[in-house]
Parts: sequence; structure tokens; C-alpha cells
Amino acid sequence: MDKAVGDHMIDFKKPRIALIVPAFNEEDRIGDVIATAKSVKLIDEIVVVNDGSSDNTALVAKSTGVRVINLPTNHGKGYAMQRGIRAVDADILVFSDADILGLKEQHLLLLIEPLLRDDELMMTVGKFSGGRLRTDFSHNLIPSISGQRALRRELITGLPDLSFTRFGVEIALTKHAKSNGAKIFEVTLKDLSHVMKEEKLGMVKGMSARLKMYQEMYRIMKPPKGF
Repeated sequence: MDKAVGDHMIDFKKPRIALIVPAFNEEDRIGDVIATAKSVKLIDEIVVVNDGSSDNTALVAKSTGVRVINLPTNHGKGYAMQRGIRAVDADILVFSDADILGLKEQHLLLLIEPLLRDDELMMTVGKFSGGRLRTDFSHNLIPSISGQRALRRELITGLPDLSFTRFGVEIALTKHAKSNGAKIFEVTLKDLSHVMKEEKLGMVKGMSARLKMYQEMYRIMKPPKGF
């Protein structure tokens, strides 16, 4: 069948698409992310994985009518994303952070549309541009840390256990894709950013949380011994 996607007409049988949003203490922002996602007609299902939040993240998400998976305790981003992956049977899995600032319908379409146009493409990864200097810099330095991405279900075949990866989960996904020779496409997400940990937790606790995040990323990024 012919279907309009953006400014293009594509002849295809539409795959089922699910958006997975891992969330921890994001009651002030999760509603905006869901509202934007619900405006994207290509997305068939939205799942929020509430990773042991101590605030009203779960209540806010549930009030929007989307599916919410509640984890009683905080297990980390990797575990939450893995629970989301196992909870859906969609052909294309889209991921978005819950603390995104400036998310628009077009940002999600930029992640999804290339997978609909190119059957050989396995994953898209979004890179911030024109948002905040610090987040733009980190995405330019290490694009693989981006939480905004979309991938085909086939790519998760043989995917290593993500439960221990925590904030290194996106790096683990990219490493898995590259090690399997999967085609990856980087898209630019203009005017998009996220809330800094120092803003959420205060300077001292925020910097401590940031250091822990970097340690978790490095643990996944570092090469095996002997290389």
C-alpha cells in the first residue's frame, strides 16, 4: 500500500512500531515526552518503564493512557530498557529518554523514517545539535551515548544481557550492532537537549551522579583485556 511518511510516498506494509521510555524520577517531564510521542501516528504503542521512581512518574505516565511497567526498585537504565524490549513485540523499537527538552514530532520521525526507507538499515542514532552546549559537545564527542535511537527487532537477536549495563546501555547497543556488521545511520536532532544531573539533584549530588554515570559508560566502552 502507499503511505505518506513526511514528504515521501512509500509503498510498504507498515511495521509495528513501539516507543520505550525508561524513566526515573521524571514526573515534571514525562508528560511532555508522552504527549509528543502520542502525536506521531507511526507509533503504535508507547511503554514507560518506571525504574523505581520515588516521585509521581508512574502516576503521571499512567494518566496519559500509555502502558506503564512499574519496577519496585531502581535497577538502572539498562535493566529498564531490557524490560521494555521484552514487553513489546514490535518490529521497530524506538527509545527516548524521559528528561528530554524540546522534543517534537519531527525528532521522532527522523529516527523512524530512515528504517522505513532502507531495508538494510538496522539502527538510527540521534545526535543533539543546537540545544545546549554541554549536551551538544558530549554527543559530538561520543554519539554512541545517545538515548534517542530506533532499531529493528532483528538487531536484538543475540543481544547480551543489558541488565548490568546501567548508563552504558546505549554504548552496549552500538557495540553489538557494529560487531554484527549492522548498518547504522546517524541523524541530527536540532534544538534538542536534556536536563543536566546538576539541575535535578543539585551541584554536589549531581556531579557525583555524573561521575558514576561516566564510570558505568567507561566499563562498557573499554576494550577487553589483552587488546
